[in-house]
Amino acid sequence: MISWWQRRSVRFRLALWYAAATAFVLLAFAWFVYEVIEHRLGAEMDRQLRSDFDLVEAQVDLDAGEGARWNGREPDGDEASPPTSAWFEVWTKNGELLLRHWPAPEVSIYNNVSLPPPSASTLKFKTLKFERGPFVRVMEGRGRVEGRSVLIRVFRDQTEMRRTLGEIIKVSALGFPLAVMLAAIGGYLIATRSLRPLDAMARQARRISSESLSKRLPNPNPNDELGRLATVFNDTLARLEASFAELQRFTADASHELRSPLTALRAVGEVALRDGNDPATLHETIGSMLEEAQRLTDLVDALLTLARMDATKADAAREEVNIAALLDEVRDQFEVLANEKRQTIAVTSDDDITVRADRTLLHLTLVNLVHNAIQHGPVDSKISITAVRSAGKIDISVKDNGPGIPGEYHEKIFERFFRVDKARSRAQGGAGLGLAIAKQAVERNGGRVVLESNSDRGSVFRIEFET
Repeated sequence: MISWWQRRSVRFRLALWYAAATAFVLLAFAWFVYEVIEHRLGAEMDRQLRSDFDLVEAQVDLDAGEGARWNGREPDGDEASPPTSAWFEVWTKNGELLLRHWPAPEVSIYNNVSLPPPSASTLKFKTLKFERGPFVRVMEGRGRVEGRSVLIRVFRDQTEMRRTLGEIIKVSALGFPLAVMLAAIGGYLIATRSLRPLDAMARQARRISSESLSKRLPNPNPNDELGRLATVFNDTLARLEASFAELQRFTADASHELRSPLTALRAVGEVALRDGNDPATLHETIGSMLEEAQRLTDLVDALLTLARMDATKADAAREEVNIAALLDEVRDQFEVLANEKRQTIAVTSDDDITVRADRTLLHLTLVNLVHNAIQHGPVDSKISITAVRSAGKIDISVKDNGPGIPGEYHEKIFERFFRVDKARSRAQGGAGLGLAIAKQAVERNGGRVVLESNSDRGSVFRIEFET
């Protein structure tokens, strides 16, 4: 049943829900109307029975020889018979019938009617069904006739009342299927009209592929639910388009970066083949090939690092890292490289500063930032690595005295393969991936890296962690 329901279209299911809801409302309303009418008709009949009871009590006389007799008078003073609408019986307290009046005693269904004497209790109402006859409403109770206590029972035929209630049931039964059918048809039409924008979105979505991510879903009304859904899909398509564009740029840049050392290796190899008899030339050629091979290895390692961080979306395995010890380790690692340019690396940090992070990723971040500072810092300059604790956060900064970075590049500098001076960076061995790796590694640890730089006082890369 569930699979059948799930295979149906949304408009079909909505139409059935409309029909079911309409059927429920109509049933509840019909039951309510029936109960109200039945209550009102029953209350009116009970009121009439009370009037009949009072009339019988007032118009019946007791006769020692005949038991009881009707004493009603016409306006001219002549004695009159009881009205045909008055059904009543008068009994003694001992259960003897004194007087019975039926509206049509000649009718056979009333000839054999035998009812037990009324009980000598308080006033009460009940409904009886005569054999092969109608339902009647009965009221019985004590009365006083000529000072004597008697039991009086009055009747009212419920035929008309039940006929009226039956007609209400018939009309409801005839109109119910029509109303449910109209509700189903109306629900289907309303659902079709309401889901028309969704059909348009589906048709447009089928035409969108990786080559046409610039297309967007139609959104005639961004304020309703379908409009908000289209807005979310369009935002998703915009992000996918940006991701595909970034991937295409990354692929193109990576291909270009990989081609450069490979081309250099080939060119150097061809030169060696032409001048293969000169040992000095061969020695120089092998050195150049090893240098290009190392540059190619560094580039591949950087690409693999980025690929691993992109593929692993889970949070880094964090531990308490002593920042002072980590900074000393990084300084020792680059001390020889800095001495080649007569640069000094100064570390300033309190011993008690710790941060909860992945030590490997944080070490990788500092390695890339310090290496970048050494590369771009001038000869006989100073590189400062400082860690301080301020209100609610820990700052780790790497400062150099290089040429600085213009303000318009402060955000782009962290993009993959981006270089402010591409020719010089490539000549120095950079691939434009170090800062991208540093930024992603810091973000995986729950921090962020920002750049403070201008053209006259170098650059400061600041790593910030919330505590």
